[in-house]
Amino acid sequence: MSLGEEGDEYYIIWTFNLDKRVSRSQGRKIPKRFAVKNVKLSELIKACEELGVEFIPEEKKFPKRWWEDGGRVKIKKIGKKGEIMLKLAKIISENRKYK
Repeated sequence: MSLGEEGDEYYIIWTFNLDKRVSRSQGRKIPKRFAVKNVKLSELIKACEELGVEFIPEEKKFPKRWWEDGGRVKIKKIGKKGEIMLKLAKIISENRKYK
């Protein structure tokens, strides 16, 4: 994929942005009632695929929680970042119900 090239616009979404156990000051970006506990990068990748967005996964450490495994995805801008994060959290939550 060509995300990240000069001129491209993308969002970076960390697993911790969707994690219920993380406070707002530590990196959670969505309301707690919509967040999901212990989000894994593999779950975030699967949710991006199901949402049908162009993305690149990256195994990186979240700066405010550098001691924990996590990761992030670069997603091509297709709307508001907050709305995309809510959709991803919903998909992850639904996928866990059907395991």
